[in-house]
Amino acid sequence: LPTTLHLEGQEVNEPAAVANHLNDHFVMIADNTLKQNGQINTTLPVPQNQHHNIPSLFLHPTTEQEVISVINTFKAKPSAGVDGISAKIVKACKEQIQLPLTDIANKSFAQGKFPELLKVAKVYPKFKKGDATDANNYRPISLISTFSKVIEKLVLTRLLQHLYQHNLLNNKQHGFMAGKSTSTAIVDLVETIIDHLESDNIPMAILLDYSKAFDCLDHNQLLGKLKNLGIEGKAADWFESYLLNRKQIVEIKHMDKGTIQSVKSKTQTTTRGVPQGSVLGPVLFILFTNDFSSCVQIHCTPLMYADDTVLLLGNKNPNIIATTATTALNTAINYCKQNSLV
Repeated sequence: LPTTLHLEGQEVNEPAAVANHLNDHFVMIADNTLKQNGQINTTLPVPQNQHHNIPSLFLHPTTEQEVISVINTFKAKPSAGVDGISAKIVKACKEQIQLPLTDIANKSFAQGKFPELLKVAKVYPKFKKGDATDANNYRPISLISTFSKVIEKLVLTRLLQHLYQHNLLNNKQHGFMAGKSTSTAIVDLVETIIDHLESDNIPMAILLDYSKAFDCLDHNQLLGKLKNLGIEGKAADWFESYLLNRKQIVEIKHMDKGTIQSVKSKTQTTTRGVPQGSVLGPVLFILFTNDFSSCVQIHCTPLMYADDTVLLLGNKNPNIIATTATTALNTAINYCKQNSLV
């Protein structure tokens, strides 16, 4: 599924054509979302450096023991990327592949290059609801190489160590961070509201809902923000190589003469966003929006869990609340315009 789509009034039911159209549709989701909201900006501002004299991130070499430890964290799932090698298989033969994987990872770090063959994702269309022949009613589910996840986890360990050591993370972000969760976000939210009530203020919350937030990120702007966090030199080269020129195919299954067959689309290149289904993607989004709090905190108290954002404010005077809320919301909107977020 799906085996039939309606395109410009025409019915398409040839499996390869359906797969190709879905791939075209998926790779354009971000640009189309931005265009619909008037947010395509080809001259995005260079991020200002808010952190000075930060030592550069060094992707120090890994060891076979660390690679084994990373593999041990994987669940033995049978799903696999385009190479057909699942986490279940990798875990079963980890002792046999630990040496070449260690060598590949270390060469990747030293050269500042991410292996091109690991930058291809396999995408399955997942039906949401509505008309099954409408491509808009399918959500892309991306599967990336297990070997990619091994290297990404090694990099993530080094990246987080750098961020924590130099206190570079916004403390209002509760998503994907050690010691934080939806529970800590809720506690922070409730405590802030209670503080306002105890001060006899009228509390107010503005909830922001982004569209395709992880898909819309501009790569060059993200790389600029990473540079401001001390990710320079070979580490910057590595992240640039990891983000740029990523590709994907769509695979669909269909019935042919009573047997289930699969067909793959042509390969397409993605030009925006962080890789869906990846290890680094969520953290890269958090780093992209790491400067959001500093933009709005003069007007309100921001709380974030990944792309879920709340702006909290309060005052005894309802008129002041209304004015401050408008200012805070407009500031958030301007931030989104400058960062290709909708």
